[in-house]
This record gives sequence, C-alpha cells and structure tokens, in this order.
Amino acid sequence: MFTRQAKTRNRRNEMKRREFLTGTAAVGLAAACAPTAAKADGGSAMPKLTPPNPPAQLNLCLQWGMIPGNGFNAKLDYLESHGYNCVELPADAKWDCAGFNKAMEGRKLTVATLCGPSDLSKADPQARQAEVDRLKSIIDVAGAVKSVGLIICPARGKPELPFKELRQDFVENTGRQMAEHAYKLGTSIVLEPLRRNETPFMRQVADAAAIARDMGKGCTVMGDFWHMALEETSFMGAFISAGKLLTHVHIASLKNRKIPGSDGDADNYIDGFKGLKLIGYRGAVSLEGGVPKGGNKEELLDNMVKLLREQWEQA
Repeated sequence: MFTRQAKTRNRRNEMKRREFLTGTAAVGLAAACAPTAAKADGGSAMPKLTPPNPPAQLNLCLQWGMIPGNGFNAKLDYLESHGYNCVELPADAKWDCAGFNKAMEGRKLTVATLCGPSDLSKADPQARQAEVDRLKSIIDVAGAVKSVGLIICPARGKPELPFKELRQDFVENTGRQMAEHAYKLGTSIVLEPLRRNETPFMRQVADAAAIARDMGKGCTVMGDFWHMALEETSFMGAFISAGKLLTHVHIASLKNRKIPGSDGDADNYIDGFKGLKLIGYRGAVSLEGGVPKGGNKEELLDNMVKLLREQWEQA
C-alpha cells in the first residue's frame, strides 16, 4: 500500500513539475521572441510572437580533429566543399594564428569556438588564478582568429569549493577576469553546462544563462544536445531560456555520442531546432562526437549533413 501511495504522489509531483516547466517555457518563449500585445476577438490581451529578424540559420561546423585532411588548407577545403559554414578549433595557446588566418583568407567560413578542458573550482586561490592566467592565453588566440569565444566549464568532478562560494568567485573574480579580457579582444567566454556525472555545478542551459546575465559583457552560453538529453525536459525550452545569450551548440548522436544519424531514429533534433529558430539563432551547430566502430567517417559525415538539414527544414 505504501509503495502504491508513494508512486501516486510521485506521478502527481511529476505532472505538476511538467506543468510548471511548460508554463515557464512559454514565458521564456514570449520574452525571446519579443512579443507585442494583441487583442483577441474576445477582448483579452494575447501575446503575438514576432518572428526574429534576421531569421535563424543552420551553420554546420566540425571540430578540428574530426575534419578529414592534413594541414590548414586541406581541412578548410573539406569544410567548404561538404556543406559546412564554421570551424571549431582546439584550445591551444600555441596555435599558429598567422598561418591559420592566412589559410582562411577569401573563404566564407567563420571560426566558432575554441574547445578544451577547464576547471576553476580548486580551493586554493593561487591554483584558481593560475587556471585563469592559462585560459587568458587561450582567449588571446580566440581574439586573434576572430572566434566566437572559448568554451569554459567552471567546475568538473567534485568541486573543492562549496556551491555558493564557487558561483560568487566565478561571477565576481575568475570568470569576470576572463570575460572582461575576452570582451576587450572582441570575443567571449562561452559557458557550457555538463551532465550530472561530470559536474554538480552547472547542468542546464538556464543555469548558464543566469550566470552569464550576472557576468554581463564578454560572457555567453552554449547548449550541447548530448548533455541536454539527460538534463533538460525540452531541447526547445532549454534554447529559449538562453535567448540571445546562446552563441554555440554542440551536437552528437543521442544514445552513444557518435556522429548524428549513428543512433537511427533516436537522433531527432527537431524540437531543439524549433527553439533555435524561435530565438533567431545564427551561430554554429558543431559536431562533438566520435565515429562508431567500423564506420566510414566521411560517409557518416555526409549523411549527418543531409540529416540535419532535413530536420532543420522540418522544424
């Protein structure tokens, strides 16, 4: 009897939670799409959603290590000839900016983010400052190659700092130092929420957006379909919660984190693409996933491009 009653309460609580989240997403949607009041026939005021201008655009992107070919020109040629718009670079303070920029001349490609490890949750203030200084040197590269920004995960594993202290230190100290430095260089730090087994600190896009709003200039956010599949109730709602703060998106197959399409019907991104369209997103949608065992990488990449463009049209 106790078990049945507990299950009933859990079902009721879950229904209430989903009703609340649906209402919250609706409010976020209205805000993201700049609504204006419009009188319905019955005389009540109803929100009228204004389509974003310019409209959203699907800009496909590959991380540097996933691009077939050797050398700057070979890899960039591949992107241009296979339907990509952007490139995502490694977080390398010694990146050959001059050589890369030379290879980019005359191309329509843009540089999305720089991606690499980060952790600002050490209890030792000197250790945190050392990490800030290391990341600043990579932000210098982001500015030099005209990147959207450097992806930052404030905490990984089990943070040594308590949650409240970690958030405050990031907003007022470590993160702010990097955001201000990035803003001066025409780029940003891009906050990435992770899965619960990777961090207890920042797991939803709305969490990252709240921090970015507190930080101000030089701080934006991203969403990752792989992380979001576990942490969010709605891909669409998650993207809407970030609105104009969203500057980057990672994508992968939703069961095994491989190239999209590798997991068959499970790889459905239409709900998320609807959210991106509603906020007028024009940043990169970048693959962060592996190649399934025995798979032909180039064939799978071509299939991914076709799949994502078809689902974008359906959204």
